[in-house]
Amino acid sequence: MYVCYLIARRDPKASVWMIVLATCELYGGFMTFCPEWLTGNINLDGSNSMYMWVYLVFFNMLWVFIPLYDAWYGFRDISNAFAVRAAKKNI
Repeated sequence: MYVCYLIARRDPKASVWMIVLATCELYGGFMTFCPEWLTGNINLDGSNSMYMWVYLVFFNMLWVFIPLYDAWYGFRDISNAFAVRAAKKNI
């Protein structure tokens, strides 16, 4: 909610917090599913195709692609800010 608030206010800190939050989300998702993958998916039922492909693959991949996009967007925004600052310094 804090990041949404910063985006609504057009606060430049939003990009930094987007990168922090995206990194935490990716780490949390990795720590949730990596132990299952290493143990052979004992607790994840992959026998039902609806559960496997809709829930485990599609919906959980959203928790990967959206944070990756947010991290990319924040990095690009910060990089552009540094480029503008460097251009002003050279003038």
